Amino acid sequence: MDQADLEQFVTDLAVGDPAVRDDGAFGGLAAAVTEDRLTTAQRAWLGDRMVERFSHPEAFARSFAPLILAVLADTWSTNDGAWPAVWTDSLLTWWPTESDLRGHDATVGWIHAVAHGADAIGTLGATRFAPADRLLSAVAERLTTTTDFVWRDQEDDRVAAAVVGILLGDPGAGLAPLLEPVAAMFATGEPGPVPAAATNAMHTLRSLYVALGNAVLDPKTQEPQHVPNAPSLQESIAVTLQATTPWLFTAGRGSAG
Repeated sequence: MDQADLEQFVTDLAVGDPAVRDDGAFGGLAAAVTEDRLTTAQRAWLGDRMVERFSHPEAFARSFAPLILAVLADTWSTNDGAWPAVWTDSLLTWWPTESDLRGHDATVGWIHAVAHGADAIGTLGATRFAPADRLLSAVAERLTTTTDFVWRDQEDDRVAAAVVGILLGDPGAGLAPLLEPVAAMFATGEPGPVPAAATNAMHTLRSLYVALGNAVLDPKTQEPQHVPNAPSLQESIAVTLQATTPWLFTAGRGSAG
């Protein structure tokens, strides 16, 4: 791809008009990456620009950066060299603490920082470009960070999908790095309205529980398969959730798997 065209796409990825940003810039960049129309140097340049984007003042500009990192990770090859650790570090610094959690905005369209960041984290897990326990800890931090915003645009499903990607990438991974911090948050609950973060976490764990009980799409092959050790993982989720709904069901005692 001509460098000037690449730079224009990157510029447009931070434009407030969703037609320009979503359909034009993101679609154009994703196609260029997946169709192998970028040089190795251009792929590295693009990833570096996305890392810079995490400090952009506009939430919609920040939130589209992880989608590009996800496409880069999904198509990364030995010809590209080692996956840059600074890209992972920057993503995991930004995502758990992003404060603008809106999904869709009537003016600027999709922001969806939680969902987009989850997509990138799931891809890093599926490709094993980052350790499963580190990624699961980042998911736990996202779920337990205090917020007043209850997710409403399937962010919980996207975060659950990210965890599935991590578990498929590392079949030996357990859920303790995710469930233990969430269980600690649930343990601080008091009578009264349920905090938004707790609600988001409950919804995410329920979505993950359902996913583990069924065939899921492998993010690398898009073929259906079951997550290894799924029943044990489900039991760990049930134990964690039981504290939030003791009037609904009981769960066997056990530690996070």
